[in-house]
Amino acid sequence: MIVEFHVETGFLREVGGSAADGVTMQHLQCTEDGCRTVVWVGTDEKHSVDATLVSDDRVARAVHVGPEAGGHWYVVHTTDGPLTTIGNGLLRTDGVFVRATCDEGGWSIRGRFPDRSAVLTFREHVVAENLDVDVRSMIEDDADEATETFGVTDPQREVLLLALEEGYFTVPRDASLSDLAGVLDISSQAASERLRRGTGTLVEQTLAAPDRHQLGLPNK
Repeated sequence: MIVEFHVETGFLREVGGSAADGVTMQHLQCTEDGCRTVVWVGTDEKHSVDATLVSDDRVARAVHVGPEAGGHWYVVHTTDGPLTTIGNGLLRTDGVFVRATCDEGGWSIRGRFPDRSAVLTFREHVVAENLDVDVRSMIEDDADEATETFGVTDPQREVLLLALEEGYFTVPRDASLSDLAGVLDISSQAASERLRRGTGTLVEQTLAAPDRHQLGLPNK
């Protein structure tokens, strides 16, 4: 069973706010003492990210792993309470962390659970820890749910699908870059960067090197 839920926390909020392609968490491992996360930050401004991580009191330690796909990979250790509760809840219910994306209010998280009973037990655990979790979707038949993202990050996917829907790719174009930026409430530069990087990643992961496709991972 796939469950999408949202949790409010300030973990990496400033980093996410300054990253044109957002922040994606690909790994979450927690104990009672805190969590180890693996995140991809969608910006090439490494020095700015490093400075923000140092100033974030929720970050116990951050290690830069390397650049990829126009952004940077980090291993970030944190004692953030909400994330620790989520990680321990997954551990207690044999749940699996799939991925998460940072937004202004916290993190949108996707998890996989053995069954509905495990989901209920997970929710009971987080409620007992005084954490409010907003469950947004539950999908029992995950066979059709596992959509292939071809390495595209969520912000890139959003602008690519919007561009298709609004007619940005038609000849002549029915929508401009400014139109897309206005709908998404971002700058035209940010929209352009997401489109270019997302398109580049799609080509790399399909036409250029289909055998390199990895579900849900931004690849270079």
